[in-house]
Amino acid sequence: MMQFSAAVFTGTFVLSGALVALTVRICRRRGWVARPRSDRWHRGTPSLFGGVPIWLTCVCVCFVVLPVSDIVVWKLLGVSSLMFLLGLADDVLHLRPHTKLAGQLLAALLVVGSGIVYPLQQNAIVNAVISMLWIVGITNAFNLLDNMDGLTAGVALISAIYLAIFYGGTGSWDYTSLAVVVAGVTAGFLLFNFNPARIFMGDSGSLFLGFLLGTTSLLEVTHVSGVPALVLAPVVVLAIPVFDTLFVSVTRRLRGQAVSQGGTDHSSHRLVQLGLNERSAVLLLYVLSVASGAVALAARHILSSRAVGLIGFWFLFLLLFGIHLFRSETIPPANHRHHTTNTLLRRLLARDALAFVLDPVALSLAYYLAYFLRFRASVPHGDVELFLRTLPIVMSLKFVCLWGCQVYSRSWWRGSIADSYRLAKATLAGEAATLLFLIGIYRFAGFSRVVFVLDALFSWALLLAIRQSFSLFRSSLGRWGLSNGEQRRVFVLGTSERTELALRYLRDRRIACAGLIDTNGGGDLGRWVWGTRVIGGLKDLSRLGYNHRVSEIILPEDECVPYSDVEFRVHCQQAHLRLIKLGLYSVEGDSATDWK
Repeated sequence: MMQFSAAVFTGTFVLSGALVALTVRICRRRGWVARPRSDRWHRGTPSLFGGVPIWLTCVCVCFVVLPVSDIVVWKLLGVSSLMFLLGLADDVLHLRPHTKLAGQLLAALLVVGSGIVYPLQQNAIVNAVISMLWIVGITNAFNLLDNMDGLTAGVALISAIYLAIFYGGTGSWDYTSLAVVVAGVTAGFLLFNFNPARIFMGDSGSLFLGFLLGTTSLLEVTHVSGVPALVLAPVVVLAIPVFDTLFVSVTRRLRGQAVSQGGTDHSSHRLVQLGLNERSAVLLLYVLSVASGAVALAARHILSSRAVGLIGFWFLFLLLFGIHLFRSETIPPANHRHHTTNTLLRRLLARDALAFVLDPVALSLAYYLAYFLRFRASVPHGDVELFLRTLPIVMSLKFVCLWGCQVYSRSWWRGSIADSYRLAKATLAGEAATLLFLIGIYRFAGFSRVVFVLDALFSWALLLAIRQSFSLFRSSLGRWGLSNGEQRRVFVLGTSERTELALRYLRDRRIACAGLIDTNGGGDLGRWVWGTRVIGGLKDLSRLGYNHRVSEIILPEDECVPYSDVEFRVHCQQAHLRLIKLGLYSVEGDSATDWK
């Protein structure tokens, strides 16, 4: 079967690549290309309608390799083809979000009606609703993830490979073949979609792949007894699209912006704003997707009895990753219609307030891990009951001790060495309070001493790791990206979208921005915009140039300054700064070779 799967993947890959290459030529001849827009990330003019060869290749290969007798698979392909048509209509006619959502709900209803459900409850109606939400959510997650060259295709490729491994391990060869076909299709498309992209898949491709992967992930999740290892596996495999969707939904809601509205505020964009180039940002998300699939694979086939703890640790990591990306949120609210709600959300998601979300998760995981490591194999039923009964008590007492030891008197994300001592004191106090309470109420009958020793160690380690995560996050990005190797330093004028394009241009050429220069009369001074700090205004150019040892200043195309062109050049000369005008396709005031 391995040889057959390899042959299917190879044939699909070759056919997909050939059809995509043909589509690129046709679209360029017809002028069907994507023009640069302010709310889109791409540069250049990639071809459109990449979803057509994706769908066509997938259907043609499936007709060859899948048996006609497998009704379930063909139903999925048929309904997924309807999603392709919906996406194609949106690419051509630009449908309203409500119209697309109605079509997605109808398609999900057709799938659920065929018996494919997500079994989290015994109640069939609840399972049907959850299944529809899952399918529609994953479909839109892949659609929203299509925001940077190669991102959706690469994540879909990785997800399909893991699904093929899952189904191959259970002997479901038809499902395995379907996942292998999706992997081959996306791999062939990725040849032309990776940065710099020559073609975009559009909604026709992203909706088709998202719907097909979302439904395929549920094919063997058919009974509640699979919880947690089986039922949680699809969530973990597709965690990166889900993560990006939740991230964008929260941040756009904070700005009073519709989630369906396009923008450059996805997790990939935030990584670029924090210093990575586009390829590095996409590759980092690939790595996270591979890791997410590995966690799902281990939870399902290796550590099924401890899957909740493993998955919990991974979700805690993704939560921390999202919070640190969220800290780069600098865009002001788009409107004030929901000012009260947005203010409340901002307070709840403030940097320091987030500790009250992270710490309970960490403490719960520590207590859970202590029990399962103590008993190694399966925890006895009586100890499971003790764990569930005492978890709220342990959480509450530990939280009170953290508060009493003044752990929350300073910002959690500014971790330091002193945190290790403060957290150790608070953890020991919490453990002591817990033991005294359990002795007084339960006489400590049935409890294991080793559990509470392990719990103290794990609680301290996890709480400390959370507080050290920000510095680790920043240093890791520096090593992953190109910022450590940058030698040339310049200033950039302005804080608009044009400034963002200029910063991307500089990062791709290993040129560091020493800071942004405010052109709004000081209103942006001190803010972090696009991951770069606004360090001064136009009147401060001489001082800033001397302090930061910078001799060049970049003026992005169409950026407004309160001077005429001649006056501003004279002003820059007086500040001993060379003015460089940066357009979308040209650089004025410098030789082109210096910017390579």
